[in-house]
Amino acid sequence: MPRVRFDELLAVYRNTEFGADDEPSRLTVATADLAALLTRLEADEAAAEDTDVALLDEIGDVAVGSVVRVRIGSPRVGLGVLARDVDMLLAPPAAKMREPASYYLVDPPYASADPSAPEVIGRYRKVLELVALLSEVATFQDATRAELVLVKDEKIVMPVRYGADDLARLDVAAADRLLTQMADELHRDQKLEILFEALVDLCAGQQAAGRFQFILRNLGELGDAVRKGYRLFASNFSYSKIRSEIEDARIEFAQKIHKTIVDVQGQLLGIPVATVVVASEMKAPTACGAEPWVNRAVLIGAWIFVILLTVAIINQLLTLNVIKSEVDRQKEKLRSDFPAVSDDFVKTFDSLGCRIWWHRVGLCVVILIGIGALLLANRTYEHIAAIPQPACEVAPSLSDQ
Repeated sequence: MPRVRFDELLAVYRNTEFGADDEPSRLTVATADLAALLTRLEADEAAAEDTDVALLDEIGDVAVGSVVRVRIGSPRVGLGVLARDVDMLLAPPAAKMREPASYYLVDPPYASADPSAPEVIGRYRKVLELVALLSEVATFQDATRAELVLVKDEKIVMPVRYGADDLARLDVAAADRLLTQMADELHRDQKLEILFEALVDLCAGQQAAGRFQFILRNLGELGDAVRKGYRLFASNFSYSKIRSEIEDARIEFAQKIHKTIVDVQGQLLGIPVATVVVASEMKAPTACGAEPWVNRAVLIGAWIFVILLTVAIINQLLTLNVIKSEVDRQKEKLRSDFPAVSDDFVKTFDSLGCRIWWHRVGLCVVILIGIGALLLANRTYEHIAAIPQPACEVAPSLSDQ
């Protein structure tokens, strides 16, 4: 027989008038499903043990609309939690760190799946948000013992202990201010460090058992300490400082981009010189002249020049790729570190990207010009080489005279 689900048990809890600890409770059998569940529990010993619900009257007295006496205890831990009040709900240490997945609260009546929660549950959940925040700040945490540990000059143990009275006295507005301030991702790491220091200062002089309750009673003071610490941090970090750092980065990147042209400027200026040399040095062969060898040497020199120029320009293109990657990384870092002001400075990096693109285009055009000039030199050489060389005439010797 399948085990009882917690949502089936909720029908029992919702229709029960709970008695004192030693007195039986009175259950109104409101529906046929509820009557069937009681019959099932009476017949299935394992289900009755899981739910810890026992019928004290005869099973024959169970009918829709009847009121029967029952004994209701705590169900199996894996099934859910039945709590007579908030203090009973918070009795397990784990419940102080995380809300149980399935539970029913008798006073005030509330189930964890209900759409609207009473005020005390809202306060409970607000404290759990604070616990999650402090767990993020703590050096480490022990969830099973519900303890947070802060380690600075010494080890400070903060047991997470609170009850219904602490929830009733909770300053919800102060809790919301602190949570809202820490929720902003801008300088969150620095804020967590400031909160850590404020926690250490606030609870170091308190007895360990009451440290968390002391924090709950002084959330306003804790929030003020965090705000003051953040103002002190922000005084050393301003919009103008960001702007100055971005401008310094822009100048540095611009110099690197400019250097990619300067480094090959000599080779670039050599293109028209080499063209003139090729055009002027290649000559038609004459009788007994060395023009063919000169022409070959000029062509070989042109090839060497274009090859070296291409290697140099490819190296500069690779350098531009590295610079582009660094520009993109700095842009993403700006967006992640300063999302509130990043849009004001992204255009600076976009202009650098545009400049890099034009430099790439310019270097590629230079390679094409060099290759075109080389093809022209080859064509010129082929044209001159096709000209027949006149026969070399040897002067008559004196013996022939």
